[in-house]
This record gives sequence, C-alpha cells and structure tokens, in this order.
Amino acid sequence: MRARSGHPALLRDIVTAELARAGAAGWSINENDSWCQVTPDAYPMPDQGWKLHVSATMLSAPVVLSCVSGILVQAGCAFKFPVGLTEYWNFLEPHCSRAQAGKFITVYPCDDAESVRLAALLDEATRGLPGPAILSDLPYRPGGIVHYRYGAFRGHRVLGNDGFYEVRLRSPAGEFVLDERRPRFSPPPFATCPFEPPPARPAAASVLLNDRFMVRQAVRHASRGGVYYADDTSTGREVVIKEGRPHACGDLRGVDAADRIAAERVRLREMASSGIVPALVDFFEQGGHAFLVEERLPGVTLQRWVHQRVGPLGDTGFGLEAARALPLVTRLVGLLRAAHERERTLGDFSPNNIMVLPDGELRLIDLEHAAAPGDIVLVGGTAGYLAPELADQVGELRPVPGESADRYSLGAMAYFCAVGGHLEPPGLARVADVATANPTLALLRPLVEGLLAAEPERRWSLDACDRFLAGLTPGQAVPGAASLPPGRTAQLTDRLIDDGLAHLVETMDVSEGSPSPWPNVTDGIEADPCSINGGAAGILGVLTLAMRTAPTGDAVAALCRWLRRRLEDEDTWRPGLYFGRSGALWALHDAATVTGDAETATFAVRAARLLPTETPSPDVTHGLAGCGMAVLHLASRSADPGLRERAERIFHNLHEARSYLDGHPQWPTPDSFDSGLAGANHFGFAHGIAGIGTALLHASRALSRPDWMATVHEIARTFTAYADVDGDTAWWPTLREEPETVRPRRPYWCSGSSGIGTFLVRYWKATGDPASLDLARKAATAVHRTRWQSGPAPCHGLPGDGEFLLDLADLTGEDRYRRWALDLAGCLELGAVDRAGRLLVPGPFGDFAPTFLGGTAGTLAFLLRLRHRHPRMWLPDDTPGLAASDRGR
Repeated sequence: MRARSGHPALLRDIVTAELARAGAAGWSINENDSWCQVTPDAYPMPDQGWKLHVSATMLSAPVVLSCVSGILVQAGCAFKFPVGLTEYWNFLEPHCSRAQAGKFITVYPCDDAESVRLAALLDEATRGLPGPAILSDLPYRPGGIVHYRYGAFRGHRVLGNDGFYEVRLRSPAGEFVLDERRPRFSPPPFATCPFEPPPARPAAASVLLNDRFMVRQAVRHASRGGVYYADDTSTGREVVIKEGRPHACGDLRGVDAADRIAAERVRLREMASSGIVPALVDFFEQGGHAFLVEERLPGVTLQRWVHQRVGPLGDTGFGLEAARALPLVTRLVGLLRAAHERERTLGDFSPNNIMVLPDGELRLIDLEHAAAPGDIVLVGGTAGYLAPELADQVGELRPVPGESADRYSLGAMAYFCAVGGHLEPPGLARVADVATANPTLALLRPLVEGLLAAEPERRWSLDACDRFLAGLTPGQAVPGAASLPPGRTAQLTDRLIDDGLAHLVETMDVSEGSPSPWPNVTDGIEADPCSINGGAAGILGVLTLAMRTAPTGDAVAALCRWLRRRLEDEDTWRPGLYFGRSGALWALHDAATVTGDAETATFAVRAARLLPTETPSPDVTHGLAGCGMAVLHLASRSADPGLRERAERIFHNLHEARSYLDGHPQWPTPDSFDSGLAGANHFGFAHGIAGIGTALLHASRALSRPDWMATVHEIARTFTAYADVDGDTAWWPTLREEPETVRPRRPYWCSGSSGIGTFLVRYWKATGDPASLDLARKAATAVHRTRWQSGPAPCHGLPGDGEFLLDLADLTGEDRYRRWALDLAGCLELGAVDRAGRLLVPGPFGDFAPTFLGGTAGTLAFLLRLRHRHPRMWLPDDTPGLAASDRGR
C-alpha cells in the first residue's frame, strides 16, 4: 500500500523524540531504502542469537513503535523498523512471504538473558495493541504481538551453492548453517531456547473445523490465510475453505484478511441467484480466524483449461482453435454481464479466478476484489488484466473502479483464450502483430481491440460484444497470416545493439571499492557479482564479443581488472557455468586474450585448477556439466595439460553420477544438497539432461571417450521416448515425473523445446541420426509458433529461443531458421521502450536489468549473433565443424 500518511518521516520522528526524551547520547540512526537501524555507539552486536520481532497493523504501528522504542532506548538495545508506513505495507500486503509477514520492529538483544527480559517488558507495554501473528516465530504470550526466533543478527555472509549470498549461522562445530526463514518456528538444532516453552499441542492426525469440516489438503498458503480442500462430514460432499487471519494484511481503514473473507461471503450471497459463483456452505470464526466454506466445483481453472488445449494454428500460429475459443469468450461475456446486472464489479477478472466445469460452463471462484458502487477498495489484481487507469493505483485505497475496468480485463481474457498466453506490453499495440500469425485472434481482433481501448469511455459495451460474437463462425475467412513487416527488424536491430551496449557501459561502476559493477540485489537477494547469470561475467562476455564492431575495448579492459580483483579477493569457487565461478573464468580468459592481457589470462587458467571436480549438482548452470565445459574450454585455449586432466576428472565424475529411471539415464540433484534445486530431476538444458548431454557429447569427442558417447546415445533415445509431438511441433515435460495431465507447452532454453533442441541438433550433427534432426526441427517450429507467448528473458524467453533457431541455421544450412530468428527479434523490438534516450528491451518485470540470463546482456548476445553470425556464447565452439564420425550407434 502506498500509504499517504502526510508525514513520511513519522516513524523516525517518533524514535528521535524517544531518544531526546531519554537524554540518550551516542546513538545513531542509519537509514536505507527500507529500514531505519537504531544502534547505541560501541554496541556489542552479536553475530547471532534470540532476536525479538514485534508486529503491528498499519494503524497501530506508530503507537507500537512509541511504546517499544522507549523501552529499548532505556535498555540501550539496538533495533530497526521500516522507514515509513509505505515500506511496512510490503510486510503486510497479501502477497508478502509468510515467513516475513508482520515483522514491524526487530530487536537485537546482546545475550539470551536480555532477550528474555526485554520480551517481558515489551509484551507488557504492548498488551492490547493489535498485530498479526508472525509465523516464523513463537509468540511470547498467546495473543501478544511480541515474538521470538533464533537467527542471524550480523551473521556470516556466505556465497551459497545457488550463486546468491546468504547470511548464515555458525554452529558450535564451526559449520555454516542456513538461517532458515520458514513460515513456522524452526530454530537450528544447536540453539537452546531461553524462553519458557509454550504448552505442547497434541499432534493432530487431522484438522476438524467448526466440528464439521475435515481438512484433507492445503491448496495454497498465504500470509493472509490458507485455502483448503475439506470433507463436509454432515453431507459427505467436498468443500473449499478460505481462511482469513486476524490483523493480517490490515490496511489503513483497519480492514484485515478476516474482514475481506467476511466481505467475500457477502458477495457470494448477493450473487447466489446468478448461478455464476459457487454455493455458499458456511461461514464461521474459530480461534479468531474467519473461515468461508464454498462448494468444491469440478473442473479446472480457465488458465489450465486453455493451456491443456492450445496447439498449432494455421501455417505459423499457435493458440486455441476458434471452435473452442469463440464459445468460451461468449461465456465470459455472459459471466461479466451477470455480475454487472447485479451492480457488482469484479476487480480481478483473470484466468486463474474462473473455473471451467466439465460441461464447459464457467464459474467465478474468487471474489476478493468484487465490490459494490460506493465501496472503497484496495486496488489490485492480476498483471496484464488490470486496466491501465488502475496500474498506478495498485495498493491504494480508492473508490471502486467503474465497470469499464472489468471490460478491459475481458479484452485481455479474450486475447488469452485465442493466444494461450497473457497480454504482454505494449498491450494493445501487440494485438495487430499477433493476429497476423493467429487466425483465432484475427477473428476476435475487433472485439479485443475494442475492449482494450486506453480510454475507458471508448471500450466496447457487453451488448456490442454479444452482437459481434453472434456474427462470427469458427471457419470464417480472415486476412492471411504474414510475417513481420519487411525491413522492420533491420531498422531497429542496430539501434537496439548500439543503445544496449552504451547502456551497459554508461551504467558500469568498476571503481576500486565498488562491490558490483551493476546493481545485483533484487528483493533483498544478492547475486554473485562475478557470475554469468546476474553478474559481471555475462556482461563481460557480451562486451568482448562486441569489440569486433563496437568501441567497447576500454570497458572490457576495466571490467577485466575488476573481475580479476574480486575473484582474487574472495577466493570462492562454486562450479556452475552460469551461477558459479567457472563461467567467470571462461569470460575472463576470453576477454584477456582479446585485449592482450597475458597476465590475466594466466590467472584465469591458474584459478580454473581451483574449481571442484565433484559436487552433488550435475547440471550446466550450477554444477559439473557446466564446470566441465568451462575447464575444457580453458584447457583447449591455453593448451594446458593439467586443465585437460582436470576436465577429464570432472566429466568422469559427472558420467558416473548417472542413474536410470524406466531404462533411461537421469541425473537428479540429491534431496540432501544445500540448494533450491535439491530433488530436481529435469529434462531441460539449464538443470537437466539436455545440458548434461551436450556437455558429454563435446567431452566424449574432445577426450576420446566412447563410453561417454554411449550414454549420450541413451540421452537422445530418452528425448525420443518422452517427446510430445503435436502436428509439426515437439514438446517435453519440465520434470522427469511430471504428471501426464499437465500438458507441457514450454518452448524455453532453460526447461523446454529450445534447450532440448540445442542438444538434439548437435547430436544429429555428430551422429547423423535422422530422428533427432526431425525432433529438433519440430522443437524449432514450437519455438517459432509460440513467439508471441514468450517474454523477453533470455533464460525462458525470446533471446534464448532465438539462439536455438540460429543453431539450426548454422548446423543445417537451412536459412528459414534464420528468418524465424528474425521474427523473434521482431517480437523483442515491439516491446522496446525509450529510456533516457536509449532504446532498450525491458525485462519480464518491466525493469532494465543488465544481466545475461534475465536482461540486456542476454538480449544483446542474441542480436549480435543475428547480425554478425558469431558462434553461440557459453557453448563449445567446435559445433560448426562437428563431423558425423559417430554414426554407428
């Protein structure tokens, strides 16, 4: 909530007044974007211990801070609080992490005894003041707002296995342990709790609510409360239960999650006679929580229903065929009409809030944002479906928007039904281009454009929608599909490249004390500033590539010096190619070679001997496959026999780590590995067997290991066995054991057709296997057809997909794949915007991250290759010369 307190320094002024009142000298208040840290001079801040958290609502926060800060100043104890109510709303809003929600004041006692003493004082001072329960902590007193947990104060900053810095705890044995912030009390095993433990609750085999509803499954957890499937013991029927936690998500009106659940009950009752909402079964309060019980509807969400049915359309399109889309859009109009006839707006009319029943009928299943005329609402909704006049009001309290805002959402819904993808910026301007390749959208285009009008008064009425739809038939002729206008890409590519490179150079800070050349912290998570993924190495690689045609040499030399200095200072060697340090050494060596910096090139070779030869992670981005490719690259460029031997050990360990499932090889990441990928078992390139197969294919040839090549043959047969061929397209699951009911339609490099095709086309080039070439071509068709559904991120979007199309063009000599890559570039260009005089492609969240896998650098890598026909970055560079010497499989 962008709280309008009228006094942005209100909270700081409260603490400043408490310090003055106490006559406290020698205190500092240090403020950053989110927090005010209040600390006495020379405070003995522990690294870790039992910290206190005090919660509050938006309305009680100033009072809570006044009560708490006075006690803490008297005690001489350090603490922090949000810089303003606007910032505190980030810890209350409905989508806040459950483990962080409600943490208003954090207290850092100097020892356990002080923690217990202060908790008692703070609890007494805040008794009766409202605040939500903090799920990661235990309350000092049931119903109180003072909580405690064991965690890091300063902690120990460690570069984790996933390529991000983490603040860790140190165990008595000296080991670094993750400071887990789970939505439940979970202190580390070595922490002895100094607080009197609360009475133990008997472990319940099941949960019975209101003496009637037996909870079977949690559908969703959120800071505001969960959603559950349950059995109604009085009727034997299945129900859905929505929970609202007291004081959670409380706004400046004092309306909290429990109040919103109660309001949704009112909306359900008001619309009961319409037949467009689930039946209301019960509403009750238990333990201060509000519970809304609805009938459980059969079927799936509209989003899943569409995704399960999209496929190839016409000669070049992809989406939902008109025979299915037109009745669906007609029903959506009827759904919205039924709500508006009862003078109710929906506020969040989007695919996940609608259920498609087995007979095709639709029901609204989420009325959280539904409102009546005259209501004051908290503006919100689903990105891409929110009317533009509301985009700048999200999180604000406003009079209920008019019905025209729902009609804009209807236009975005019609687009989704035709295309199978959400409407990406620039919104309305995109429709005409997508319609050239999608015959269903071509049919619906007048309606979609009429509903998406920027001016609310110009949006089509529901009557106009009905008249238009009544005049359509699924087989109706539409203008023929066409490629992007000739010359458009050529006109813009040069500027995108030049402006993108200039943007990277202009925003670079490689001064002596700079912790990162570009910002590398997102939502409080700090990425490795040396990595390809989110750091200097990926950008250095692109600037080095551009040196052939652009004046980036000075920036390359400066960035080389910064990267080498950081690697020498930190001396931490995570293995992964994209998220580890092996990719940093690859980039550094290539750049140093081009700039003639022999000393730095030698450093990169020497440092590569420090990279691990075994690790539980097998993949390209984080583990052995990527590390092996980088070491082998450096070995070949430097002719260093020691590195060649090290590469052989890495690939030997990778090969031996395989296991088998259903007769096919697999490399799952162990469940016990300290990583967010623990337990992952992927097909794709970034984390799965496509990337591992590509690495082993190269290594088997470079190191003369036919036993590894035999495993590569098995990987190729795996992709044949698991391929989902739909017409002229081919798809694969993301995960090895993905349910068959989830129809995969992912074209991406990281986990989809383009990444798997990257392996298949190289395998075909090496072996001449026609089945692999056929699947690679079908993967390319899938990539091209879904270009309008893909976003701008190189990892899972157009630049990475376009690189695969260029692979096919290079390896097969078929120019149509280069033309298809130009089409993908055209989609990127459509989304480009002017930012401070530079034409840039924004990232998937509307930002302008400079990074390789998520931003400008990865987009530039694709465009530079498209323009200058460079080899693909971060892959073995012998692919154009692969000979079919392994045909005998």
